Amino acid sequence: MASEPRRDLVLQVYDERYLDIEGIDEEIAREEVLSASVEGVTSDPTELTTISTIIRDMRVLLCKARGTISGGRLSPRSDWMPSRTSAKVSRLMVDDLGRAAAPSGSRRIRIGTVDSESVFSIAAESLDGRITVITGRKESGKSHLAKILLRGLLEQKAYSIVFDLNDEYGSVGVRADGSKTEVAGRISQMRPGRELRFSLSTVGLRSITNLLTHSLDMPGTSLREFVKIWQQLEERGELSLAGLESAIHQWRCNEFVRDALFARYHTIAASGLFTDSPGQQVDLGEFFREGPAGRSLIVSLSGVSPLNRRMVVELILSKVVELLERRRVPPLFLFAEEAHLYLRDTYWEDLITRMRHFGVFTVFVTNQPDAIDQRIYRQVDNIFLYSFSNDADLSLVSQASMVDADTVRAIVRTLPPRMCLVLGHAVRDLPVLVSVDPFDSPESGATRRFFEEPLAVTTRE
Repeated sequence: MASEPRRDLVLQVYDERYLDIEGIDEEIAREEVLSASVEGVTSDPTELTTISTIIRDMRVLLCKARGTISGGRLSPRSDWMPSRTSAKVSRLMVDDLGRAAAPSGSRRIRIGTVDSESVFSIAAESLDGRITVITGRKESGKSHLAKILLRGLLEQKAYSIVFDLNDEYGSVGVRADGSKTEVAGRISQMRPGRELRFSLSTVGLRSITNLLTHSLDMPGTSLREFVKIWQQLEERGELSLAGLESAIHQWRCNEFVRDALFARYHTIAASGLFTDSPGQQVDLGEFFREGPAGRSLIVSLSGVSPLNRRMVVELILSKVVELLERRRVPPLFLFAEEAHLYLRDTYWEDLITRMRHFGVFTVFVTNQPDAIDQRIYRQVDNIFLYSFSNDADLSLVSQASMVDADTVRAIVRTLPPRMCLVLGHAVRDLPVLVSVDPFDSPESGATRRFFEEPLAVTTRE
């Protein structure tokens, strides 16, 4: 921070380098040659060598202006320059900067520490109604942070759905010693085709047609016939898997249309996502309306085929949006782990615009930033950025971030694991470097390795 009598300019150091003075390289080379070729003790009564050493070790800090503090309040204004001679330069702690900035909410989620020891938290309100991206190279700590955010949101009585590809989130409600946290009873982990199964009637025609269109590529002609069959079964009160199969057999239509209907029906039936048994059905509306305040549905997609992944994701998202439109469920947060594996390109724009307005606030977690569509990056509100060494990834994230590319490139490239650069609304558009806390939970989702046990050493007598 550069301070003058009535105002302070907030400066962020993003890089440092040695002072480059004309002729300094020649001076260093000359001293190295002399010290290597001249033997004996030399006298330096004026201590010129000491002065030379100080000059050669001087560093220049490269900074970016982030705003002005005047009257104890931070404003984004940075259209002035401090005096080189009279301004006082001092270190500004993140806590002091936070007190000067306008508060973004009162519901706090602790994520780590800053300035080596100060606790750092973000407001849960900064994630509400917003799009968040957590990205970085593999094993840098992305899912670790996502689980911290998920537990924090549950503690604030928020609702959420998690698409869990690696069975990492089921233990969020448990501590490492096996004891349960206060949110343990509000987490339900379900696997599609086992605990997570639906009935045709509770899912509804709208969600089923979206499933047939986006996941199973049903032609429009066949879809129209399917809608007629559905409506007829619904009027007669015979809507079920068995009733649907029987109706397709008896339906009078083109043979090719019938084949298309049967092909999609058998795919739906074989997926295990639907059942006619009332005791095995999950109603998403009841799940989020009943029970304790603040719940999370963990959809375990580990071991689920790619087609079934797309089907269950499309089905859940379609039904949730329908329920939100009718105000049958509260707004909720969606954690999309490696979303590019189960969301097609055609879903992106709908996901970040229509669903956002209805009350689905997405947290994308990925180690492939190029897999996220540019339309998402243009509307991202928060980025938690871990280490990247690939120039292409850095260029992409730099273009999408809310700060200049120089800062992102210089800081992110050398970040150690469990440390991230937070950008966006969560930090009031002031880039903050955070050491993420250890997550108190049993290890889950770890990479399975062949050489897990130490090699036994045998000796010969």
